[in-house]
Amino acid sequence: MKTIKISSFPPGKDIKKFKNLGEIRSKIINKTDPDLIPVEFNVKKLATKLHPGTQKLIIKNIVEMSSDLKIFYFAAADKESLATFRPGQYITLLFNINNNVLSRTYSLSSSPKEALDNVYRISVKRHTNGLVSNYILDNLNIGDMVLSLAPSGDFYPSTIRDMKSIVGITHDEFVSPFVSMAKAINDGYLNKDITIFYLSHTNEFVYKYELEELAKNNSNIKVLFINSNDEEVNNITASLIKSQVTAKFTAFCFGNYEFYDYINNELSVLNLGLKNLRFESYPIYQKSINDSVTPADVVEIQEELPKKRGRKKKKNEEENTEAEESTVQPTEIQESVEIPLPKVYKIKVFSQDEEYNIICVENQTILSALESNNIPARSRCKNGKCGYCRSLLLWGTVRIEEGLDKRRKADIKFNYIHPCCTYPTSDITIKIDI
Repeated sequence: MKTIKISSFPPGKDIKKFKNLGEIRSKIINKTDPDLIPVEFNVKKLATKLHPGTQKLIIKNIVEMSSDLKIFYFAAADKESLATFRPGQYITLLFNINNNVLSRTYSLSSSPKEALDNVYRISVKRHTNGLVSNYILDNLNIGDMVLSLAPSGDFYPSTIRDMKSIVGITHDEFVSPFVSMAKAINDGYLNKDITIFYLSHTNEFVYKYELEELAKNNSNIKVLFINSNDEEVNNITASLIKSQVTAKFTAFCFGNYEFYDYINNELSVLNLGLKNLRFESYPIYQKSINDSVTPADVVEIQEELPKKRGRKKKKNEEENTEAEESTVQPTEIQESVEIPLPKVYKIKVFSQDEEYNIICVENQTILSALESNNIPARSRCKNGKCGYCRSLLLWGTVRIEEGLDKRRKADIKFNYIHPCCTYPTSDITIKIDI
């Protein structure tokens, strides 16, 4: 059998070339341009412009629709244009309120073209116990600076995934992403047709005049304003949609969870499937307000009623109250009262070189506990979808609401969690990135 010898260097001239490699390299280097290599390449400049880490915004205008709703116009404070976005996406505003590091997402109602002209627009509605919304409405003025993360989210029409015909289903203040979509269609940025079913429970429609003008001037845009006058009634029906849209369509729905339940049930007869029935994820900090507290420890309270004290009664007073006095037992009365209280857990937090020790109630998200204790933590979508707040669970147990666990399989395997939608079920230790 013939033996084949394997050599690192094949015979011939290649060995000579290898020996002279240093000389060959020197000749090549000497032929190059003497100018320095650019510190930043054009592709990196473009990427930074499209996807900046943060943006410093300045409030250019405020339109007061009512005492509980305002429209804010922003511009870039330190450059000529803002990061562009897809119609339907949101921005995340960052605040420090009463030593609480907070972030909140707001859907953009402006168009991508306006971002190139240095304009972002959002609307802010007051909510009961809404710390950030109340702060924005009551404290921010024209000229104030706000820090924002770059636009994000996947609630936008795709030329590949979605139908040519888009149906927008929304109510009250949740109309912003559909205004952005309509404006993008009108600007020629988005090649779609859109029919917006806009329900109001108060007969107040945000951006009504603007939507009417867009529909009037562009045949690819149709808007139906539907008034309910009842918070419990959602009268957008499958038959109404079918009467207005004859082509196959992709439905986009944005509202609160009760509205989602109604629409999901109502449109089930259309058999749209997951691909063509899209729901914008609703931030957990809104949903958690109505979350029921899971069974907790019962605290026994022993209440002791004090003995009566006062001046000594006169003889005639004693006679008038004799019957009443006879029914009273001057003794201690013990009453057992059961009060369900949520459990409180300890959280140890490692962040860079810092260590924090805080507490978290069982029906409070871990991210909310971090924010309440002024611990800087990454957050964006507030619903577990984007993974921006991804953190390592070093010890302990947690729970996630059904349907909200959007983690990758690898993250689940190696104990990574999304604090924005995760609740403790024991004392825990976590490591966060900032």
